Amino acid sequence: MEIEKSASAFDIKQGEASVLQSNQNLIKSYKAADSAAVAQSFTTNAKVMLANQQPIEGRNEIGHFFSGMIKSGTSDLKLNTTKIWGDSTILVEEGKYLLLNKKGNESDKGEYIALWQRESGNWKIYRDMWTSSIPKSVIKISDSTLLKQ
Repeated sequence: MEIEKSASAFDIKQGEASVLQSNQNLIKSYKAADSAAVAQSFTTNAKVMLANQQPIEGRNEIGHFFSGMIKSGTSDLKLNTTKIWGDSTILVEEGKYLLLNKKGNESDKGEYIALWQRESGNWKIYRDMWTSSIPKSVIKISDSTLLKQ
């Protein structure tokens, strides 16, 4: 993992350790299908921004979003942090993610950026964006009239 140092006296290693531990807690909660616990990884005023939809704002709505993801059949989340940088006010985490279904098969993968801020003394996700690297099909086979010919 690559770490960039900030100009301040802030100990980036402590910030990095906190983010990585928080990610482990988030993954554990996700695997346990506990969307309320997943939401606790986010600040009260957090925002999740994804392609093709309105931002998901606030811890409660983020919890509902993750509940829907879990109910849709994704049962495991893997995060691979590749870079963390920042200072005592904000940390930036960059990495790759993998979502697995209940059979252990890949259901999505891609890259993410998360901004972390302190809330009540703990580093929590303030902004989260991810993008899938799996191309979306232009034509859904089940909707295609080509199969009827």
